[in-house]
Amino acid sequence: MAFLRRVYVVFLGFLGLLISIGFRSVFSMIMVHVVKSNQGEKEGLFGKCNVNGTARDLSVTYSVPDTQFFQSAYFFGSFLMQLPGGYLATRFSPRRVCGLSILISSVLMIVLPFPIQYIQNPAPVFIIRFLQGLVEGWSVPAMNGVISAWAPKSEKSRMVTFVYAGAYLSPALAMVLTGVSACWVSWNASLFLYGGLGVIWSFAWVCTIYDTPTLHPGLHRSETDVFSKEGANVSKGSQSVAQRIPWSKILRSLPVWAIILGSFCRNWIFSMMITQVPQYFKDAFNKDIATIGFTAALPEVLMTIVTISGGVFIDKLIKHNLLSTSHGRKLAQCMGFGIEALCLIGLRFVETSEIALTLLSVGVGFSGLAISGYQVNPLDLAPQYVSILTGLSRLGTLGAILSTFVAGKLHQNNLQSWQNLFTIAGSIHLAGVLFYGIFASGERQPWAEPTETRPLLAPVDSVPELSRNVLEEDVGDSKFSKSLFQPKRRRSILNDFDEDGNPSWFLNTI
Repeated sequence: MAFLRRVYVVFLGFLGLLISIGFRSVFSMIMVHVVKSNQGEKEGLFGKCNVNGTARDLSVTYSVPDTQFFQSAYFFGSFLMQLPGGYLATRFSPRRVCGLSILISSVLMIVLPFPIQYIQNPAPVFIIRFLQGLVEGWSVPAMNGVISAWAPKSEKSRMVTFVYAGAYLSPALAMVLTGVSACWVSWNASLFLYGGLGVIWSFAWVCTIYDTPTLHPGLHRSETDVFSKEGANVSKGSQSVAQRIPWSKILRSLPVWAIILGSFCRNWIFSMMITQVPQYFKDAFNKDIATIGFTAALPEVLMTIVTISGGVFIDKLIKHNLLSTSHGRKLAQCMGFGIEALCLIGLRFVETSEIALTLLSVGVGFSGLAISGYQVNPLDLAPQYVSILTGLSRLGTLGAILSTFVAGKLHQNNLQSWQNLFTIAGSIHLAGVLFYGIFASGERQPWAEPTETRPLLAPVDSVPELSRNVLEEDVGDSKFSKSLFQPKRRRSILNDFDEDGNPSWFLNTI
């Protein structure tokens, strides 16, 4: 059986988000651990942490509001680079833009423990977090550019949701690993672990992923047929493509603004889940770091399950014409985020950790369905400009900035302040659901029609020529290792030119 290249793209994309999004949760958990509370911790599910009071433990002079402002610095840096990141992925190779983004952030992750431990002034940590946000702002728009090229029409929802399942499983894995390692290995073990994994992933992504199906020398005939029938039919990223971006029409489009507002609300809640909920369980219920890790991870695991199953479910409804694409996106968004909003508001009336965990698990779990709404939507509206739309939607990171800022201002180390924060978050979420339900669309927009008729993203003149890049062996003889590591046509970075005839000098260093 032929190895499906798009499956490999999805798998590596999943791992990339699993690692890079985990950076945020790792840092949040480390801050919860090293900012010691005056209240004694209750003994956790697994007994007392054996690093407490040893050389492998750490206590810093930061306050909880300081740690929230560290998170605000990260999200502000990310906010600044979302749209430029989308442009870079449209103008240059999205594969390289994404790889370089995660590589730089991973190196900064490895550097981070040293200023935390040896410099009492919080400014260096603040700067590093800002820089991490700045470079990570490129990664998601660039990755979406690659996924857009590799996603046949009938598989868009499931491919995007499988990739983004890495982002939503990431906090669960990061919280558990950080809680365990901070309790029984060292306070900084997870920072080094995630930084190292990020470096390895960056090189694997850049060296083995191709921007488009037609640039892959080992694409099998079975996939060639799929892309010729259901390919995105967009042009390769280049200067000429970037110059044709219909900025004014994009910015006046209500369906685009529905995506942006959906992203704003999602970022508000998601940043709360990965940066504030661990602190909530410590402040309100005096949990230790290992217990917090396992407790805060459960809602994220449930969300990952719903994200994957919801993507398949929505795809089937659309494929069998039970729902239009527009109605499918709206159903996913409104059901997923609507239930989550009600559960967040319900937390205002909760005073026990068990009920709080139940509401968070139900609300956050169902929110995974909404990934088949606003997250997939850019691929529906404009496949040619998906990196631009993703960059615009990622301006919703402003929601994360405001969420962490408000948390820093309202935090009072008691249950009531957290109840107020959850009420604010739930109300904002409901407003976003209403706007998306009215103005969203799942149809390709008139301004998004490609001005060139060349298929996919490759510099070829017709679909039949795609077969030149296909290996001629039988389906049964196709092997992943043979086509991936011994390609029929080698790609030389030194001779890498864009479709305008200009050398792709940007990012050629990797």
